[in-house]
Amino acid sequence: MSRAVGILLGLGLAALSASACFHGADREKDAPPGSVGGLCLAPDGHCDEGVCNKDKNYCFSAKNPCEGFFCGGSDRGTCVLDNDQQPSCVCNAGYNNETFALYCCPDEPSYEPDPNCAPAGGDGGESSSG
Repeated sequence: MSRAVGILLGLGLAALSASACFHGADREKDAPPGSVGGLCLAPDGHCDEGVCNKDKNYCFSAKNPCEGFFCGGSDRGTCVLDNDQQPSCVCNAGYNNETFALYCCPDEPSYEPDPNCAPAGGDGGESSSG
């Protein structure tokens, strides 16, 4: 019985962290799906906040397109507007956005690999746009 309670508590904590706010001190956290800076909601590709870019599968604010996009953190890069007034990342030295346009991944593998970046020589998974 205690294992079941532990699983339920773990699921509850996961649900709380999934809906955690990504503003303020934690502003570089991934935005939840449906929110500005997060993935569009399936199956029709809509957002609870902002507008869905269905081609690239992310929600953005028409007033401030870079809101919610942090390129993996301020040490990695900066969000700028592209020619279409859509968010884009300019990565700092030592990072690139070849795998994910809105996320800067390290050029070289480190002792603590980034789970959001594709492993070197491996197959990449989906990442949030954070």
